[in-house]
Amino acid sequence: MSGPAGPGAGGAADRAPAAPPESAAGVERVSRELLRLAMPILGSLALRLAFQWVDALWVRGLGTRATAAITTSIFVTWFAYSLNDVFGIGISAYVSQLVGAGDRRRAGVAVWKGLLASGMMGLVVSAVGLFGAHAIFRVMDPGGQVVGPGTAYLRVILGAAPLMLMSETCLATMRATGDSRTPLLVDLGAIGFNAALAPLLIYGIGPFPRLGIAGAAWATVSAQAVMLGTFTVLALRRHPSLPIARHAEGPPVRVAGMARVGAPAALIGLLFSVVYVAFTRSASAQGAAAVAIVGIGNRLEAIQFVMSLAIGLAGASLLGRSLGAGRPDRAAEVVRVGQRWSLSVSFILVALFLLAPRALLSWFSNDPAVWAIGVPYLRVLALTLPFTALEIATAEAVMGSGHTQALSWIYGTVSLARIPLAFLVPAWTHSGVIGIVWLITISCMVRTFAVLAWVARGTWKRGLARELHPHAPAVPETPGGAC
Repeated sequence: MSGPAGPGAGGAADRAPAAPPESAAGVERVSRELLRLAMPILGSLALRLAFQWVDALWVRGLGTRATAAITTSIFVTWFAYSLNDVFGIGISAYVSQLVGAGDRRRAGVAVWKGLLASGMMGLVVSAVGLFGAHAIFRVMDPGGQVVGPGTAYLRVILGAAPLMLMSETCLATMRATGDSRTPLLVDLGAIGFNAALAPLLIYGIGPFPRLGIAGAAWATVSAQAVMLGTFTVLALRRHPSLPIARHAEGPPVRVAGMARVGAPAALIGLLFSVVYVAFTRSASAQGAAAVAIVGIGNRLEAIQFVMSLAIGLAGASLLGRSLGAGRPDRAAEVVRVGQRWSLSVSFILVALFLLAPRALLSWFSNDPAVWAIGVPYLRVLALTLPFTALEIATAEAVMGSGHTQALSWIYGTVSLARIPLAFLVPAWTHSGVIGIVWLITISCMVRTFAVLAWVARGTWKRGLARELHPHAPAVPETPGGAC
């Protein structure tokens, strides 16, 4: 790989050949550091998932249409988060590797430029949400059963997109520097505020107006404003994990460079959102209960996703800093440890999905029609979880290297195939939403095998040395992969 330049541990990599494989003590250190980072991230992501669950749980009293509107709106907000990944993933890779090389000032420049870019992206999303929310829901639900409540919710949520996207960029920055505890505390405050405010605005308790489903959206937006305000205070107080600088010595840090890293990763999330819009439209032919179960199933699958994502995001920070310090062997061990942990957790959830599907469904709906579809749906979805575990923990960690293009090709190919199949499989098999869940499961298996095969090649171990340290001498590249 190309050795990093600048002060810190990177200088040793410029003078020495590739490091030997991790010793047993080194593996233990990797495990401890990954655990230290992953646990607060897991707490933060669980709270972030609660952001979505709180609204869905509080509106149960408004009926199945309201539940369907909230759970399917999430697919559109994913689209907004994925757009921000054009800069967010690039910032994570740049900041982690620059911090690993000891170049915090240039890392601060990356953060400053990334925040500006996220704010501009948020304004574009706001315009789309304010003027296009009704059209978006018409695409997802041509029958019109959830268009009214869905539009009311989505306009408010997307209208405040700058708050949401800039907060995400701050979260990504702090995790990239190796601080996952502070984002957890910020999330905790924001989620608590949202959970307390939502029922007051939904049902008009006390002096608050009864806003219905729009009240859930306004509670979420208020919490996002609290979150961004907290990050602003931390930045003004020069929190060490939120470096911001307008200028720095050395090679320039460009938004275009971060976008080259982040755009392929963003495409993954964008297509994922489009796929679930297709799943929702396909399910809408079978009524509101079918639409609801696609959203509910996704929310329950998100438990595994969040656990694996926490491991992967912690891995991305540690992997990026390891590559920045010239330690590709340590980066590979980060991936292997994350894979083992994520797969182990998945087996517990598989058992829950197979043995207690009714209990899980009851969190979101007591509608007998939802239960009739949902029980077999969740039992098929259980087969997906171990593959999701391996795939997410691996792909998210390796994104810390900045090598996102190959992963984008893999995810993009599978997603594009899923869109027509979302309509063709239920028609061919006459299986309704059960055909959709089998499509989700089988395509996830295919995607996982492709991701593991590419990661095993090990080309990602070069990191971004050529981009961030263009004048540093090259050293031999280590062979082999992480799997």
